[in-house]
Amino acid sequence: MPNGRATRNFETEKVRVTTWTFEDGDATGHHRHEFDYVIVPVTGGTFAVIDSEGSHEMIQDAAVPYLGLAGTTHDVVNRSGRPATFVEIELKSA
Repeated sequence: MPNGRATRNFETEKVRVTTWTFEDGDATGHHRHEFDYVIVPVTGGTFAVIDSEGSHEMIQDAAVPYLGLAGTTHDVVNRSGRPATFVEIELKSA
């Protein structure tokens, strides 16, 4: 059951910005990304990413952004042993 907290910071026609906050073990819930997106880790941490290929570990480094693509389908679970936060920036149009 998802229990990560998503706080919508703002949204325009071109971009949607959401801050995700997780306690250890919290998850986003299984979801599909409608748009390309950029993740900006605030705290960094270790996450389990569960997708059609199974589960794999992903390590986020604080302040090191990375790109995700539209169509990505997964669940993301905080496995850091502590709270973790990242900002998701969805690119709704070019």
